[in-house]
Amino acid sequence: MRYFVSAFALIIIIFSSTFSMAEIEKKNVLFLNSYQNGYAWSDDILAGIREVFRDSNINIDLHIEYMDTKRFKGDEFTEILHSYYAFKYKNYKLSAIVVSDNAALNFMLKYKDSFFPEVPVIFCGINDFKPELIAGLDNYGGVLENPDIAANVNLALKFNPDVKKITVVGDNSVTSRAIVHQIENAAPLFAGRLTFEYWNDLTLSELLRKSRAMGRDNILLFTPFYKGAHGELYSAEEVLQIISDNSPVMVFSVWEFLLGHGIVGGKLLSGQDQGRQAAKMAVEVLKTGKIPKERVIMGTSEYFMFDYKVLKKFHIKESLLPEDSVLINGPDYFYKLNKQVFWTIIVSLFALSITLIFLVISILQRRKVEKRITAQLSFQEILMDTIPLQICWKDKKQRYLGANRSFTDFFEMGSPSAIIGLDDFILKPDEEFAKESAKWDQQVIETGNQRLRISWAMSREGGDPVWLEINRVPLYNEKGDVVGTLSTAQDVTRRVNLEKQLLQSQKMEAIGTLAGGIAHDFNNILTSIINSIELAMNDVKEGTLTWKDLDRAVKAAQRGSRVVKQILTFSRPSQEGIKPTDISDVVRETVDFIKASLPRNIMVTANIPEDAPLIMADPTQIHQVIMNLCTNSFQSLRDSGGQIEVSLRTVDVEDEQGQFMRVKPGKYIELEISDNGPGIPVEILDKIFDPFFTTKGKAEGTGLGLAVVHGLIKGHGGGVTVNSLPDVKTSFEIYLPVTGQLRNVDNTSYGPLHLGQESILFVEDDEDQLETTPRILESLGYTVTALSSPAEAFRQVSVAPDKFDLIITDYDMPETNGLDLAKDIQNIAPTIPVLIVSGRRNFLNVASEVKNVRKVLMKPYSKNIIADAIREVLLSTEKIDG
Repeated sequence: MRYFVSAFALIIIIFSSTFSMAEIEKKNVLFLNSYQNGYAWSDDILAGIREVFRDSNINIDLHIEYMDTKRFKGDEFTEILHSYYAFKYKNYKLSAIVVSDNAALNFMLKYKDSFFPEVPVIFCGINDFKPELIAGLDNYGGVLENPDIAANVNLALKFNPDVKKITVVGDNSVTSRAIVHQIENAAPLFAGRLTFEYWNDLTLSELLRKSRAMGRDNILLFTPFYKGAHGELYSAEEVLQIISDNSPVMVFSVWEFLLGHGIVGGKLLSGQDQGRQAAKMAVEVLKTGKIPKERVIMGTSEYFMFDYKVLKKFHIKESLLPEDSVLINGPDYFYKLNKQVFWTIIVSLFALSITLIFLVISILQRRKVEKRITAQLSFQEILMDTIPLQICWKDKKQRYLGANRSFTDFFEMGSPSAIIGLDDFILKPDEEFAKESAKWDQQVIETGNQRLRISWAMSREGGDPVWLEINRVPLYNEKGDVVGTLSTAQDVTRRVNLEKQLLQSQKMEAIGTLAGGIAHDFNNILTSIINSIELAMNDVKEGTLTWKDLDRAVKAAQRGSRVVKQILTFSRPSQEGIKPTDISDVVRETVDFIKASLPRNIMVTANIPEDAPLIMADPTQIHQVIMNLCTNSFQSLRDSGGQIEVSLRTVDVEDEQGQFMRVKPGKYIELEISDNGPGIPVEILDKIFDPFFTTKGKAEGTGLGLAVVHGLIKGHGGGVTVNSLPDVKTSFEIYLPVTGQLRNVDNTSYGPLHLGQESILFVEDDEDQLETTPRILESLGYTVTALSSPAEAFRQVSVAPDKFDLIITDYDMPETNGLDLAKDIQNIAPTIPVLIVSGRRNFLNVASEVKNVRKVLMKPYSKNIIADAIREVLLSTEKIDG
């Protein structure tokens, strides 16, 4: 018997626990509203839904979304809403969806199966319903909005028998079109007696103008819509009030929420009734799991309601109103009672109400309070743990009162409940941070002032520093006294790194611009030096001491030219050698060369695919980039040995990564060169691409290696990123753009150099070059006309266009540039080829767009270089003419 009693008690306990769990299980219900929060019709529907849900004894978590379709329309907007709702509710298990009005129903019919396929849908506020809309959709049901148009028109005729025309005011929204269709269905009932006119999407000024001109034989039938005027948006109630105040005719409508804003009244629909009926159907779905047999309720109750002020305005007698009509804004008949009787009734009602309230509170208060507190605490805990910020709050003694999960996880403190009552010196999240945190808390408590945007770099063992942005604010009690502090911290490491990269990129561009200008001036000087020395060598016997001294001077000037080119490569790398290139072959060839020159304690591996796409690149410059980076890796590994890895792959660069590297998004070749050496210290990581910055000895490096790499890659339209984890992996990732299907371009050989007999017009503003270059050209057999003025050159070509076989012009000149001169000459003598010389490289692409510019020759140049260039231009011209 004892065992039987025990077993029976156990069953009772299990049953009670199961019942309690079922009772508190939450049901997620989504309420999707076609319109916006604050729109009276929508708010009434929601109030009716809340009322039924509140009394249902079901624990319902109501999620409310407003589509705002009266102000925002179109497929693009609904697609955005679809993406937003799909993302927001992807992890929610919904038990039912309630939608109000036509736009929300159409949205669910279009998109529900993509993110809520099996969830029942209950609709309300639906106008002009077609049964085929939900044909075959067994999990759809709801309440229709069927206003009694005929009853309201008959009322209007009763109030004014002279009415001949009814003007319907609306817009082209989904709901308004549906309502108009319902009115059109009722119009034949009044054929021969009334005509119907429809005003759709008129501006507010047009509505006022037309309504003011109406006569006594007309009335307005208003449907809710929004209207813009002068950049402002007016609600349905505001538009209705403006029309009513400015129109001489009666205005009718069929919605209760518009009463009191200028309509006479009539048989009106209640939004709350729509909401209640839909909510009752939803409660049945939550209990049974399926739509009721009566899937579509044809309509809710309508009430005769009128505005007393409008009735008086149009002299409508109350005797004409239907029985049981409700009046608003009427006179306060209450105070016609005897005051003693009035207050006796009031006091009695108040006493009865208080008694009733206490009786209800005594029965339900405890249970409701407990449920409310439990739900609120649970929600607050979930909310705090969902926030990605690190949040904590402390008392005046800096002991923790609470924290969210992000805070305890970040500082590795365990669970939030475990730290309550402890301080940082017991928990020791980070000793230095704990000391500074104590100072900040003390300052906030003592002064009562906030400490905002405190930046702090927190070191992590075996990892890079983490940058935090910290805010400290005081906590107050009900008396206004500071009783503690609230702290938030946000990980802003990525933002700090992006700012550093941006500053570095801007600095490199500024230095590059300066270097380009200096290089241009040096190229002019070196050109004059080389040409002058070559002319002098023609007057000295070859092999003499003087000739050898001059030869050394030429070679020194040429070495200076290479230094200038290196500076230009850093600032704006040349595009001259860029052509369709098989990057795989270039990398393999360079890696093979590197392997042969490295000691055995350093191993070089390559991961190069066979099908890498062609890119537009200068193979020599890519070779130089790989050599520079592999040399840096070798120098970091030469003492301890290690591994260098070179890999190649095709990647897609997205918008965010493209902004980080300042390149366009698209398809790129990623060339990665990495090693497992000691790495790059964090404090110099943003300086490594600076010209002349080096950590090597004076005999080992110039500090131009990585600067040149940066310049070369930028010249190819690419980007560079660096990552370094000491003794694990230090890598340089180089991104070169893939520009589609490319083909190889054949190189043309012009054979040995020959003297010429053609006539050349030479235009140059530099006096030294104007003196030396024509003599160089004349020594090659050409007839030269040398001018310092582009205007004079243009005049001579205009007078005698057949006199010159070739025009050589400098690019940078005071009056105009060589490219503009070439364009002017092309208009009068398009067959004369132009050769432009310049010390700048940044106009090469622009020069190629001018047809008569056959070649661009970069300074400095020697006698042989300019001779080859002239012959190349003249031969190409002969080929075209032939």
